[in-house]
Amino acid sequence: MQTYSLIFRTTVVICLFVLNFATLTNNYDFFDEQLEILFKNWLQDNDDHQYDSFDEYQRRMSIFKENYFKIQQFNKNYGLHGAVFDWNRFADQTEDEFRNKILMQSQTPPIHSALRYMKFPTVANVPNSFDWRDYRAVGTCWAFSAVQNVEGQWFMKSKALAELSIEQIVDCDDMQNPDLGQADCGVHGGWPYLSFQYMMRQGGIESESTYPYCAGLKNSCKPCNAPDYNKTICGPPVPYCLIKDSCESKLDTKKFISGLKVVDWKAIDDD
Repeated sequence: MQTYSLIFRTTVVICLFVLNFATLTNNYDFFDEQLEILFKNWLQDNDDHQYDSFDEYQRRMSIFKENYFKIQQFNKNYGLHGAVFDWNRFADQTEDEFRNKILMQSQTPPIHSALRYMKFPTVANVPNSFDWRDYRAVGTCWAFSAVQNVEGQWFMKSKALAELSIEQIVDCDDMQNPDLGQADCGVHGGWPYLSFQYMMRQGGIESESTYPYCAGLKNSCKPCNAPDYNKTICGPPVPYCLIKDSCESKLDTKKFISGLKVVDWKAIDDD
């Protein structure tokens, strides 16, 4: 009788384990189906994402699901501090893909004499929001930084708003600094300080309305390389940006001055 009871209890335990495992499996399958629905909805909102094969579709969906869990973990870790993480159009990319397609290689910035920098005795209040610009999946952040810095300088001098042509810088700026191995390379990256030199050489810059931005926009244009494009200095088409800090909180808001900041933030934490 004792042996029978032991066998019976063991059988009950095994049955409960099988039942729980089956429940977990069903829950996982249901959750996996929900993630696939999320992925399909995301694709509808990002219709420029098209895959050449079903295998590629499956691979992108798998990456999307992995990124979903990363987003949930970020919200769990930092949500109490007011940060909110959510989908964007890069949700089907791995970190390596995002780093190679969107970011730029870290470079040492040029150092100039203090006499070249303007001094301001007072600072402005930090604004409640910023006008973030989207340069799409090309390496043109350097051109955005340079042109919008000039726009800010123009406003401080004339009190008039102006939108200047970023595309002109992307297409036409061929400035180089061979001694430092630096050059402005169109959609492959460049340097704001060289863009300033280009604008001074040209005697100005077109307006956004006469020369609108199209680099990286779907079916709108195919930017040509800048004149005298130097393939040796520019290297292969792997974009880079000057990356100094990985956290937005490291921006020194105490020194905020409207129109003067050129800041690049690190989008992926190597740690």
